[in-house]
Amino acid sequence: MQRDRLVAELDEWFRVADVQDDEWLSLFDVVYDAPYWRDYVDPAWLRSFNGLMVRGADEVTHVATCVFPSDAILRRVPAGSFVFAEHPVDDAPGDVFAPWSKATFERLRMDRINVYTVHAPLDHHPEVSPSVLLGRALGLKEPKAFLPMARGLSGGGAVIGYSDLTVAELKHRLQDAVGPEVPVALGPGLSLDEAGRRAAGTVAVVAGGGASLAALEAALAMGCTTYVTGNALSPCGIPYVKEIHDAFRARAKSAGVAIVDGTHYGTEKLSQLAMVDWFKARGLEARFEPGLPERR
Repeated sequence: MQRDRLVAELDEWFRVADVQDDEWLSLFDVVYDAPYWRDYVDPAWLRSFNGLMVRGADEVTHVATCVFPSDAILRRVPAGSFVFAEHPVDDAPGDVFAPWSKATFERLRMDRINVYTVHAPLDHHPEVSPSVLLGRALGLKEPKAFLPMARGLSGGGAVIGYSDLTVAELKHRLQDAVGPEVPVALGPGLSLDEAGRRAAGTVAVVAGGGASLAALEAALAMGCTTYVTGNALSPCGIPYVKEIHDAFRARAKSAGVAIVDGTHYGTEKLSQLAMVDWFKARGLEARFEPGLPERR
């Protein structure tokens, strides 16, 4: 399949041309302390930090999907691969974004590897959003999208709905969805015994890095009693990030909200598995490249 044809179909499906002010506009230069990456990325990608990031082979025969493209993943995919991911960076232990090395960018160029990333467009997508897929896996009733992640896109990057499960049952269902390699845990101060007696009720699913006060307040305004996310319990040594997580946990405790955490990696994994099927439906060889959850 011609790369440009595949990119055009992905751009249309994810509405890449419509996205404005994706948060990567401000985060990317923070992650990279040197600007070498600008010598390798496609200039059009800089308009929104979504779409075809690195231009490689004209013809696509095989695709690799992943949550966080790491140097290790980008070293092991075959030459000529088309890499699809949500993030244009890696995720290091401790829930800290990490840059790709210059050597990795050189390998992408030398081996003509295409890299395509969508962040807010994937989070907002009504079919393959991480939060949407997790909400389905958890069996939420009457889920509604909320929490816009960028301008220009409808819906939001999170879902909220009702569950008749207990918090403990919801935790087990999340574990089944994300796989045994992902550590799923209950929020601080909530024992498994208590979770077994407590109704999950109105459940907000904010996949990925959802442990923020703004996201929690938006969920509370919609009646949230249980909050499923990915980075509420991840250790982080960066003081300002730790303050964000501490404030989130303190507010959840004061509001009486149960926290269920499946890691940033784990809660965004289902989208990448779904995209394998999307590419296969177009006659392409595709596989999911597993990474590592940041809390392990």
